[in-house]
Parts: sequence; C-alpha cells; structure tokens
Amino acid sequence: MVVPNFRFGVVASGLTVLAVVMLLAAPDVTVAAQGTGFTTPTPGPDGKIIYIVKEGDDLWTIAALSGKSVEELMALNGIQPGDFITPGMQLLLGLAGPALPTAAPEARSTATLRPVTPTPVFGTGEICILLFLDINGNARLDAGEAALPGGQISIAEPSGVLAGEDTTGDAPEGRCFEGLLNGDYNVSAAAPQHYNPTTSMNIPVRLAPGEIKFIEFGAQASGVLGGGASAGTRSTVLGVLGVALLLAAGALGWFAARYGRRTPMSLR
Repeated sequence: MVVPNFRFGVVASGLTVLAVVMLLAAPDVTVAAQGTGFTTPTPGPDGKIIYIVKEGDDLWTIAALSGKSVEELMALNGIQPGDFITPGMQLLLGLAGPALPTAAPEARSTATLRPVTPTPVFGTGEICILLFLDINGNARLDAGEAALPGGQISIAEPSGVLAGEDTTGDAPEGRCFEGLLNGDYNVSAAAPQHYNPTTSMNIPVRLAPGEIKFIEFGAQASGVLGGGASAGTRSTVLGVLGVALLLAAGALGWFAARYGRRTPMSLR
C-alpha cells in the first residue's frame, strides 16, 4: 500500500514541474503588450481596421493588443497553422463604421481690391493769344515788335465747335479768353490783308484747370517778304529813266537833223 502512495506523489510532483516548465515557455503576453507601442489603426473608408506588421511582431502579441484571440485573428486573415507573418504584411483586425470624412476648412472669400479709378478733375483755364508784327521775320517776338491789329484769332474744340474768336487789336498782351473748360483745343490765327504769316498759324493746346496759356503768332508785311514795295519803287524809277532816255534820244535826233540841213554840201 505504500508503494502506490509513493508513485502517486512522484506523478504529482512531475506534473507540477511540467506545468511550471510550460508556464515559463509560454509567451508573456502581458510583458509584450507593455513593451510594444501599439496604436489602434484608424478604420479606412470601407470600415476595415488594418494593422501593418512590424519587425518583431507575432500573432500572440497582435491578438492580445487588439483584444482578440489568436484563432480569431487567424480566421479574419485566412492564416493557417504553420504560416508565418512578415514585416509589412497587412492584418485585418476587424470592421468598424466607415470613417467620417474630415470637414474641409471653411472657405473664406478674400475681398478683391479694385484699382482706384482717378476721379476726373474739372475746372477752367485761360488762353491768351497775341498776333505780333514780326519785323525781322525770325518767327519770334522780340523787343520793339508790337501787336498787329486787324487779324483774326479763334479757339476751337477738337470737334470743331468754336470756344471763342475775335479780331486782334493793339493791346501788347493780346486777347485773353477766360473761363475755358480744361481739355484740348486748337488755337489758330489769320494775318490781316497785305501781311504774310512768319509762324505756324494753328497750334494744339491742352489746358489744365487753373492754367493760363500764352500763344504767339507772327506776321510780316507782304512788301517786306516779297520785295513788292521795293520792286515797285525800282520799277517806277526805271520807267522814268527810260522815258528820259527816250526823250534825250529824240532830242539828239532832232538836233542832228537840223544841223545836217544847214551844213553846205561842200563841207559834207
């Protein structure tokens, strides 16, 4: 009777040692879980939770960290006993609801600054016109050259509408037209009879608000320019001289005829 009891004690002791060995050989899931920085993957658009296998991972650790058994993990991924997992391999951990799309930041309209359009400036100005007697004909107003009366001056808009016109006088400052709206004008002049212009007689002018423009036109007597007066004088003198010569020639002929009749034939 002693022997059976002894055998039973030995068997019990052997089982205890075997259990201890198996516990020591089993992977320590708790330790592995504490040492692995496991982050639960975010479900994809289709609701699948996918885990990417890293170096050193095994099915025991992944199953423990994901809250599943090894059998469930193998069934989800079609892993058979004896299969190995490799780094980079994708493991399905489960299904969840589709990931909600992240709301895009609210678009804010940016105010577009329009370029500032300059405000048109309106005002009036003044244009003074002088028609002068250009004695030396150099197209420039020199000392001693006075205003030339009897000419015509005018100011017109580009469309041809007259803004002012007048006949020139002898005022040394000329004729001033006040209260003209700012803008573009054509200023022109015409010399009086028996005078020819020495300057351009049509000038474009741009008038700004509050501005005063001074325009000068020159003209010279026709006789001075063309030599008409001198030529007339010379022609008159030459005509008188011609008549005098003809008269002198006639007188000489008459005296010659009378002298020939009085001279004796013997002296001829």
